[in-house]
Amino acid sequence: SGLVGPRLGTVLRHRDRAGDPARAAASYAYAVGWCLSHGCHDAAAELGRRGIEHADPEAHPDADPAVWWELVHATAMALAALRREDEAERLLHRARATTDSPVWHSTIAYSLAMLAVRHHDPARVDLSAALAWTNTAIAICGLLPDPAERAIKLGFDLNGRALVEARRGRDEEALRLVQEAIDLADRDLPPGAHAVHRMVLLANRAAVLDRLGRTGDALRDWTAAIDADPVHPDYYIDRGNLLLRLGRAAEAVADYETAMAVGPPFPEPYFNRSEARFAEGDHEGALADLDHALELDPGFTEARTNRAGLLAALGRNAEARADCAAGLAHRPGDAHLLSVLGQIEAAEGHGDRARAAFDQALGQDPTLAAAWASRGVLAYETGDAEAAVRDLTKALELGEDPAVLFNRAVVLAALGRTAEARGDLTRARALAPGDPDIEKALADLG
Repeated sequence: SGLVGPRLGTVLRHRDRAGDPARAAASYAYAVGWCLSHGCHDAAAELGRRGIEHADPEAHPDADPAVWWELVHATAMALAALRREDEAERLLHRARATTDSPVWHSTIAYSLAMLAVRHHDPARVDLSAALAWTNTAIAICGLLPDPAERAIKLGFDLNGRALVEARRGRDEEALRLVQEAIDLADRDLPPGAHAVHRMVLLANRAAVLDRLGRTGDALRDWTAAIDADPVHPDYYIDRGNLLLRLGRAAEAVADYETAMAVGPPFPEPYFNRSEARFAEGDHEGALADLDHALELDPGFTEARTNRAGLLAALGRNAEARADCAAGLAHRPGDAHLLSVLGQIEAAEGHGDRARAAFDQALGQDPTLAAAWASRGVLAYETGDAEAAVRDLTKALELGEDPAVLFNRAVVLAALGRTAEARGDLTRARALAPGDPDIEKALADLG
């Protein structure tokens, strides 16, 4: 909350002491909005709680309901961002009991849906509840008499329903809903009006199109969203991620760096740039980006996992082990961290401990190809070639990888299964043409 600044803090204290709840509430609403837009969620939640006391219509009959609602909504958003969903939900249900505004009830229903679908605890995600709340919001906003207001409010709720459908694995239905919201805006809003609303819809359509494999259309929509608001960082990250998957690493990095420049300090663009740098062989640059991502968010488990894996690959096992320990303390049983820990144990010659870590990782996530592949290499190195073939085969069933094909070929050749080894190396060469190790292994087979 120190980021609010001394002048703003003085204004809030003055309003509190002046005995003017209405002016105090308005000051708090401004402060909460500023904090929320600048990513200061702890400050926004605390200031919001205090502001709501001044704006409470039951305690202060002359309070402005619009200010009260602005504080409730912003505070709930801050609490959700802090993973304090239970507090946000209680606040929203309290708000439901104090208003009969259809617009506010619709917004509350939408907010409750987002809490249910985006809960930080996967075990508490409730898609059925989210679907019910979005349907409530849509039912209310569909009755609004003003076409322009309906286009905005109903379009917003259709967009929320699209997110729920996407989480249910129904991307075609999600696309239909977003397109319906876009069509509403095109039909019932003046040309050029509500640019932010249109931008959000375009970006969300881009995300659905990307999942459906329509990458060209997705790129066009993300570019249009960026053109509509060139200082919104999220869409640079989204477009950068797609460009990276398309092999356009330099363009992806440019988008990540623009996100860093135009947005508040947050870890995602650094994390994503680290992946681009790693893919280009810039391991030190990737490590620096992961360091910075973790400075910004020490609880960013994916960044810690990647840093542990990169440190292990660089032979910096003590640092890698420390990252694994810190990550597992934050997220016990994380399969990726356990797999990295297994690699560290194997590198240090602790075969039994390495296998135990790989076994535990696969018990948590049997679809983790890296753990199957690493356990297969360990089996070969400890004299169990048949087990190595089984594990490497399982890894390949989860996705082709030239390194895993190469390793299985080595094991097959050692077992005298030369034809199969040659087949693996031929396929590996097709996936990684020009790799000298693959070419030499093929030549050695004759």
